[in-house]
Amino acid sequence: MRTKDEFNEQKQRQQLLNAAWKLFYEKGYQDTTLDDILKEAHCSKGRFYYYFHAKAELLDSMYELFDEKYEEFYQSIDPTLGSFEQLLSLNRFMFDFMSRQIGKELLTSLYVSQLSGTTGIRFWGEQRSFIKIILEIVTQGQERGEIRKDIDRHTLASDIVAEERSQLISWCLAGGSYDLAAVSIPKLERSYIGYSSQYEAIKKQ
Repeated sequence: MRTKDEFNEQKQRQQLLNAAWKLFYEKGYQDTTLDDILKEAHCSKGRFYYYFHAKAELLDSMYELFDEKYEEFYQSIDPTLGSFEQLLSLNRFMFDFMSRQIGKELLTSLYVSQLSGTTGIRFWGEQRSFIKIILEIVTQGQERGEIRKDIDRHTLASDIVAEERSQLISWCLAGGSYDLAAVSIPKLERSYIGYSSQYEAIKKQ
């Protein structure tokens, strides 16, 4: 059971994350200063350094907020839906969330930080809730006979995540100039055909 002090510390840390997320979206990561974040979160500099070492570490922590949203949405999906319908619902939510609440500038900064190795972020790490959710849907799909079983579930989940990531990166490279969900969902629908049990059956003929 959390003590009052532990609860207050978690609350202050969350306020810093929320403030950073809001400012990174509004001003961009590069144009947001530490002083901006402290002012928005009503936090002292000394208190900030109790939780984080630098502004870049806040960028690392954004995935916590993402995972919270993904888990919340996944709980709302009708479990009786087919596996591919569940995947596409999750995809649509993720694309809308990324385009409307994160934005291309912050998303690009997250990718750059990962590619450059300047921070410890693992945006697509195996421990991410999003990855675990995809794996759970794939596993259930194989058990239901909807998703092919001739490929390991971890490999399938990894392939699905890679295709989703490619859509996000393409959108960033295009400067966010199109509706991410509207363009990307049909592409994923076409690619998911290759994961169906029917496709596996056709290959065996």
